[in-house]
Amino acid sequence: MTEHRAGQNFLLPDGTFFVELAIFLIVFGVIRIWVVPPVREVLAQRAARVAQTTANQARAQSISAEAAHRYRSAVTAAGAEAARMCAQARKEGQALVHATREEQQRRTDAMVADATARLRTDAAESALRFGAHLDPLAGRLADRVLGGRR
Repeated sequence: MTEHRAGQNFLLPDGTFFVELAIFLIVFGVIRIWVVPPVREVLAQRAARVAQTTANQARAQSISAEAAHRYRSAVTAAGAEAARMCAQARKEGQALVHATREEQQRRTDAMVADATARLRTDAAESALRFGAHLDPLAGRLADRVLGGRR
């Protein structure tokens, strides 16, 4: 047996090699014709979906960034408007308090002046009415206190 093998040249293929080569080529052809195109189509569709998803993501990020910028701008503007309105309300409130205080001061001054005038009038009337009675009464009281020492 070693002689039989020794006489064969391993570089020259025998019939088994050609049969295996034919089977390989047939399987390769079947795979290339019926398997590879659908797989390539599915991969192309997947690549298209990935590209579409990437584009949608980029567009969504830009829209989100723009919305966030508009939100921050609106919040800043609203804060400034609120501060302006608070300052305006504070100013109007202080003006109202000042005007009310002045009005109350005028009313109080008028009431005090009116009361003072009435008191002066009443004091003058009382002095006129009771003045004639007070002098003799004061004299009698002084006599009693002094015990008739006069």
